[in-house]
Amino acid sequence: MARFECNRCHEGAGQPVVGRNKHCVRCHQEILDGRFDVDAVTLRRWQGNLRSLPAVPSLTGIGRRLRRDWLAKYLQQPTDLRPALPAMMPSLALGDTQARRIATWLVPDEGPAITLPASPAQLSLGRTLIEQKGCGSCHAFSGVPALPATPPPIALRDAERRLGLLLAPDLRYSRERLQSGSLVGWLRDPKSLKPDTAMPTIPLSEAEAMAIASYLMQAPLSAITPVPVPVRLPLLARRVSFVEVNEQVLRRTCWHCHSTPEFAMGDGGPGNTGGFGFRPRGLNLASYAEVLSGSLDDAGQRRSIFLPLPDGTPRLVAVLLARQRELAGQPVPGLRGMPLGLPALSKEQIQLVESWIAQGRPQ
Repeated sequence: MARFECNRCHEGAGQPVVGRNKHCVRCHQEILDGRFDVDAVTLRRWQGNLRSLPAVPSLTGIGRRLRRDWLAKYLQQPTDLRPALPAMMPSLALGDTQARRIATWLVPDEGPAITLPASPAQLSLGRTLIEQKGCGSCHAFSGVPALPATPPPIALRDAERRLGLLLAPDLRYSRERLQSGSLVGWLRDPKSLKPDTAMPTIPLSEAEAMAIASYLMQAPLSAITPVPVPVRLPLLARRVSFVEVNEQVLRRTCWHCHSTPEFAMGDGGPGNTGGFGFRPRGLNLASYAEVLSGSLDDAGQRRSIFLPLPDGTPRLVAVLLARQRELAGQPVPGLRGMPLGLPALSKEQIQLVESWIAQGRPQ
């Protein structure tokens, strides 16, 4: 568990809290809240640039709510579970045994499963209650008719509403994620199972909670519409400089994992000094010279990130394209899409990078 540094993002589940230099999300939260120890000018600039990792679910109470089999699968094949959250669970270097061990540690014992009523009347009542209780104000539920964004029948502070919206999972995945035996209790009193949850406690009777649980677990679902892979754009005819690539791509996205160690108290990110179970690759994208110096291969030897793969695509471009395919459910064997756990670069950004490389990487 420790080798994969889940604490870089998550808290809870009994593991020790790591230092702030290893806690990506906490730093971002403190910046957004104005509590980060830096001068006011820098703080305002950072607040204006922060887009990724504003929040992350904790692991508190996970063993009482989630199914172990689903968790083991999710660790190896993450999906975009929370539509409003820009980042998602990164694809880590986990084998079957490792994923199963982590899932078993997080969910040591599952409660007994229960069979929820699935009559048309019960499902209709559940749907009505979901609409009345304002579940659609935070949650998406793909595969069923769209939920109205009705406000919940309780007062919420703005900060609570924002956090709840960011962390709310797509309810489509409830039936495979959640332990059916604890679902009714979770709906009636979420803080009894997860004290730090952003899920509000909405007054529900036992019968109402049962009807909502039935709809979540039994409602017919339509198939998911596949995410299209963006069309690869032709090379630009105009000149592209490193300055433009750096401003439009590297500093905006790639620095999350490939930065200079001196910038973050010795931590250059998992793509440079290592982390999340990845060995140090020494890829620092903080300057032109460091970009050209490349990364370390499995033998610890330097290699260019611009070397073409068998199909002729430069490695850097290939991993950017692979991220687009991952999000479309078409992972590329042997390649881990980049940026790790973040939205894919736009086709225009990839066009910029590919054009710069084709032009000989001018400074």
